[in-house]
Amino acid sequence: MHTSMRHIITAAATLLIASSPAVAGGLQDKLGNLSISGFVDTSYSGDNASKTRGFGLDQVELDIEYAEDNVGLRFDLNTFPSAGATPLTGDQLAEQGYVYVKFAGLGDDGTTFTFGKFNAPIGWELLDAPDMYQFSHAMVFNNGLPANIAGASLAASFGMVDGIIYGGNYVDVNNVTANGAQSFGTRLGFTPMDGLNLGVSYLHTTNPGTTADRTLDIDFTYDAIDKLVIGAEYNQTQKPATKSGGYFATAHYDFTDAVGATLRWGTFDFDTNTAGKATQTTVALTSALGGGLGALVEYRSLNNTMATGIDGAAANGKLKAYAFEMTYAF
Repeated sequence: MHTSMRHIITAAATLLIASSPAVAGGLQDKLGNLSISGFVDTSYSGDNASKTRGFGLDQVELDIEYAEDNVGLRFDLNTFPSAGATPLTGDQLAEQGYVYVKFAGLGDDGTTFTFGKFNAPIGWELLDAPDMYQFSHAMVFNNGLPANIAGASLAASFGMVDGIIYGGNYVDVNNVTANGAQSFGTRLGFTPMDGLNLGVSYLHTTNPGTTADRTLDIDFTYDAIDKLVIGAEYNQTQKPATKSGGYFATAHYDFTDAVGATLRWGTFDFDTNTAGKATQTTVALTSALGGGLGALVEYRSLNNTMATGIDGAAANGKLKAYAFEMTYAF
């Protein structure tokens, strides 16, 4: 079609929608129930183990939620361009995608039933860059926890106690198989006072063709002091022949509205019956540059005495890594 003709048709369609009270009103009603957010995460990073360094577009995400009365939906579309040239699958593109309904009468704000693919409700650190106090995740997050569950959940709160139960496929698997649901978990949160929360999670999942994993995870948050956030997590996974796990503690303090600092120390062990473990120390300086733009500088040191590599460090090796990151969220 000729360019000028396309312009004429587009202008006519826009005028028709704007001049039609029924159409304009319908769109306006729906826009009032629509929430759109997202972020772009970029970095310059390197380390002494891989001998690589450079710029990366780490993640681009668009999150859309629509709610009407007691029902709604949400989907998070994201890509990880710096992860490599492997073709992106539909499952990788959709970090989350679920529908939900809230039932009144049970719990302080009712009970929410969620059906679809959602972030696993376990652990202290969150998945996305805008929700983190540093560039990297702790070893517990990378090696002891799932990222997503494809299944269903029920969640409610009762005073100082909140809880969720869920079940679904194998963890981090989103497809239909002959095995059906293979993962079941729960998290109970306790908030005895403002600024203090303790969460206890249990997850049982059957790995494809192998054995059962039973994961116990305890997370702790204290933010009752102005500008200070303290977090900690203990994680243990039991298999018939081995037991793995670790823990970490994080402290973040905002010196001003624009400048803050984070210190994190943690350890992880793939097999507590054998010698060796990994310890990690992370330091980050953070800055809020205005609007939704933030930046940070991170230095991470990892000492691994295990016979297995972990988080970039070779077996019985050491890692020194650095990163400069800028993230804009809206």
